[in-house]
Amino acid sequence: MALSRRDFDSLKGKPKSYSLSDGGGLNVKVLPDGRKSMFLMYRTRAGRQRKLTFGEISLTEARKQTLAAKAKIAQGLDPQEELKQAKAQQMSLGQFIADRYKPYLEANHADPKASLWILQVGFKQLLNVPMEELTLNHVELWRNKQKQLAASTINRRVGALKASLEKARLWGFITSNPITDWKKVKVPKEPVEFLTQAQVQVLFNALEARDKKKRTQRISHNQWRNQRDQEPLPDYDELGMLFTDYLSPLVLLVLDTGLRFGEAINLKWPDISNNVITAKSSKTGNFRYIPLTTDCQTMLTELQRLNEANSGRATSNVFVDEKGTPLSSVKTAWNNIRRELSFNCDFRMLRRTFGSRLIEKGVPVYHVSQLMGHTNVQTTQRWYLSLNLDAYRDAILTIDDFLSV
Repeated sequence: MALSRRDFDSLKGKPKSYSLSDGGGLNVKVLPDGRKSMFLMYRTRAGRQRKLTFGEISLTEARKQTLAAKAKIAQGLDPQEELKQAKAQQMSLGQFIADRYKPYLEANHADPKASLWILQVGFKQLLNVPMEELTLNHVELWRNKQKQLAASTINRRVGALKASLEKARLWGFITSNPITDWKKVKVPKEPVEFLTQAQVQVLFNALEARDKKKRTQRISHNQWRNQRDQEPLPDYDELGMLFTDYLSPLVLLVLDTGLRFGEAINLKWPDISNNVITAKSSKTGNFRYIPLTTDCQTMLTELQRLNEANSGRATSNVFVDEKGTPLSSVKTAWNNIRRELSFNCDFRMLRRTFGSRLIEKGVPVYHVSQLMGHTNVQTTQRWYLSLNLDAYRDAILTIDDFLSV
């Protein structure tokens, strides 16, 4: 039965929201604070049940909008789809990302900040474009201006945009994904860059010199504090430490485990058990298990003692500053070291050096793929198998043997 005006006005909020029917599919939802929201339940010609929300309007206005909606339904139209499309025409890409896609990423994505940066910074010039007006041409024009970006980076960024627009399509904000037919830029295959053993030694010499300098500075600073009757800071020599902070251990860990930088910097002590790291991929969200080398085991034991000595408490994160605060970046300290080197070196190269070492030692490619955290063994085959020159030499020697017979 239809609600009377008196009945409608007398509806009060309850601890939980509740709904009452006005007949003909029109309903009123009463919220706990007493506000009333009107909505229409209906079925499309295809038999799908839909809900059209009118919002906080009067009963009389809701009935008028219901009649208008039913007239469209009788014509085979879907008023909810029309409403979504109208909103999409007014909603820009930036609004969609900020209001709808960002909460989704934060709730479901392994690394939401990276994807949001790509969308909000990488595609800054597209944010004001209405979603229904966005076309493949917008992306092609954007691509033509990205002279400084590598092909793989362009593919990754457009992939993030494509994923966001696909969600917009599934949620009904646009009728189709405008960049479904976008073709990836061809990525030229290049040799994997990794460090030689000599370069690894040069890197550790630079780290050792940095730690020696910081150790001298700590001694000098403690003398200054003693002169002013201040409590000295932990003495690295008394602790028996070969390093003075997080940087040397971080480099060794990535070099000996192949962890991605994001995986390493976010590592927690509970992630390490029985000398095995349980690593959650910052890229895919998947888990993998990596046994620790003897050097890494010793290093982590010392680092835990150093963290506790500096902060005065046990820390949950492996890599922290002197106050025990988890690190999010080591850019300044790491770049200072890189400037002293005569060769290119970054954390990705350290990770690739780990993979190249395994291949050169004859470790099966499947095991290398699992340790590296590649989602597809073909990725490992593509980039690392070419390093196994000894296997290629053996193959050629079989031809020599055959011809000599």
